[in-house]
Amino acid sequence: MMDKKNRYFELKKLLDSYSRQYYLLDDPAVTDAEYDKLYNELLAIESEFPELKDATSPSQKVGAKVSKKFKRIIHATEMLSLENAYNEEDITEFIDRVRKLANSEKIDFVLEPKFDGLSVSIKYKNGVLVNAATRGDGRVGEDVTQNILTMDIPKKIPLDYELEVRGEIIMLKKDFQELNNQKERDGEKIFANPRNAAAGSLRQLDAEITRSRKLKLFPYAIISSETNFLTQIEILETLKKSGFTVTEHFALCRTQEEAHAFYENLEKHRADLEYDIDGVVYKVNDLNLQEKLGASAKFPRHSIAYKFTAEKAETTVKDIVVQVGRTGNITPVAELIPVTVGGVVVSRATLHNKDEIEKKDIRVGDRVVVQRAGDVIPQVLYPIIEERPKDSKPFIFPNKCPCCGSTLVKEEAEVAIKCINLDCQAQIIEHLAHFVSKKAFDIDGLGEQSIRYLFEKGIVKSAPDIFEIERRNGKEFNLQNAEGWGRQSLENLFASINGAKRISLDRFIYSLGIPQVGRAVSKLIAAFWGSYSRMLTCISEGKYDDLLSIDGIGQSIVDDIRNFCLNKHNLSVIKRLAGDEHSSGYVIVTDVEQIKDGELVGKTIVFTGSLQKFSREKAKEIAEHMGAKTASSVSSKTSFVVAGENAGSKLEEARKKGIKILSEEDFEEIIKKNSQR
Repeated sequence: MMDKKNRYFELKKLLDSYSRQYYLLDDPAVTDAEYDKLYNELLAIESEFPELKDATSPSQKVGAKVSKKFKRIIHATEMLSLENAYNEEDITEFIDRVRKLANSEKIDFVLEPKFDGLSVSIKYKNGVLVNAATRGDGRVGEDVTQNILTMDIPKKIPLDYELEVRGEIIMLKKDFQELNNQKERDGEKIFANPRNAAAGSLRQLDAEITRSRKLKLFPYAIISSETNFLTQIEILETLKKSGFTVTEHFALCRTQEEAHAFYENLEKHRADLEYDIDGVVYKVNDLNLQEKLGASAKFPRHSIAYKFTAEKAETTVKDIVVQVGRTGNITPVAELIPVTVGGVVVSRATLHNKDEIEKKDIRVGDRVVVQRAGDVIPQVLYPIIEERPKDSKPFIFPNKCPCCGSTLVKEEAEVAIKCINLDCQAQIIEHLAHFVSKKAFDIDGLGEQSIRYLFEKGIVKSAPDIFEIERRNGKEFNLQNAEGWGRQSLENLFASINGAKRISLDRFIYSLGIPQVGRAVSKLIAAFWGSYSRMLTCISEGKYDDLLSIDGIGQSIVDDIRNFCLNKHNLSVIKRLAGDEHSSGYVIVTDVEQIKDGELVGKTIVFTGSLQKFSREKAKEIAEHMGAKTASSVSSKTSFVVAGENAGSKLEEARKKGIKILSEEDFEEIIKKNSQR
């Protein structure tokens, strides 16, 4: 008893921690399968020793506490979780339980995809969207109204009574990949999966960040005391007629055999869907019966989620190789004896990173278990130790890049090991695409396809080569004769390159693609160094720790800057671009203008709502140019808030704190006045 009791409290602590990571921080520490395994172990102990269970048990709680960053919204009725089923026996038990409670053998079920996203509830009054909240702890959610308003969902609906539309916020697979590619280019931490990306994008204090992310809502319920719907099918049809995007993958099933056929078909084709699903929801179609069945402390009794299984197989590791990703991340890959997993032949599988190999102790020659994560990416789960060859040796991770030979670096706060050489051919296309992007040198006419062509033809091997294209064209090569390079497009390209030869220090720093140095950090560093010459001096004298005096710059960022600049190839690129004491470069890097007076100097500004005459990014840029700092949230340090249309929680927070509020017109007047000084 004592051992199981100790294990029970250990499980409670673990599950509470994992729930916080998943729901509150949008950064899960374990997979769903690992969480479910621990959760079921806890349920088994509670079943054996019911006296252990109380209101603090994970089995009695939904979601997690609401973050203090958000206002609270109380749900009209609780937003509960769904009980999970893992096999057909679980489904049989569920259906038998429903039949017994309903006192009827004939029960129709609606089957819908179980979306892997973030649950929300959106309130409408007289057909107008009033507010929106996350599930939170089931009773109280986080106010994400301003963020929901940025999404492409109906703001007005043809239903004139008070109701809540409940659904799942998700991110399509292609949009998830695009977002992660951009975050990698910006030197930011990428999202682990689309669910994390969707949750992290919706739970932003700055609605403009949510606007920039492509989120979708798939609704599945209407909650109201004023409806006369009889079935779940009616609800789905009404949602569709009201302008919502409703999944096409649902079915009305009258027998368990029909339901299982739908489940198997959706599992078979789930990899072909545009979004992630991790199971199928079985839901009683009769709404009156749903109400009669009621709910337990955590789950409704009318629905269950039948989770998909991750298909696995055994094979042997022939070799372990490391490959360089487009952003410099070094990823170990297992070369396998080909094996079929989930209908797909797998011959290679990711080992994720150095820490993962060491933790699992995967070696060449090992017999291993592999699975396709989300039916997409093959991964090695674990080695079968008892079948390990006697002469096997641990894998030794390389300290040099397999592509260019540069010394690899490990960021202190990350698990990734990287090659940060700007001239590394494995990642040069990505470096060049970042270099010419709008927030860097902003060169039109050089998309990824054009860059790849120039690189493969040997015309552009490094960023400085871009500024030599016009001079060399017609002498060493003839781009005008190449497919897709017409006379007018070349003239436009050359004009854009020449226009980019004068660049501000912060954009220059950002263009280099230093890990963790995105747009905001680039501005902070540029303001500190002040000029390109000062930047070179600090680099040559190794004065990197001076950057720690900047508010918002920590040791991890400084280490990344140091590692980047200590790479001789990177320093060579910098000097070729902008010159040094021995020679001039291709571009002129302008000094940071030191504004010493003006109404905005030293002020901290928060922008909220939709601005009509400026984009949010442009307004911030103007404010910072005039000596102000911009922030994404209201605090005691905020000097004033500029409020546009549909300003929400930030405006309310500013009013509570007595902070000065300006309209967009007030802000524009300050700009004009200070520009005339």
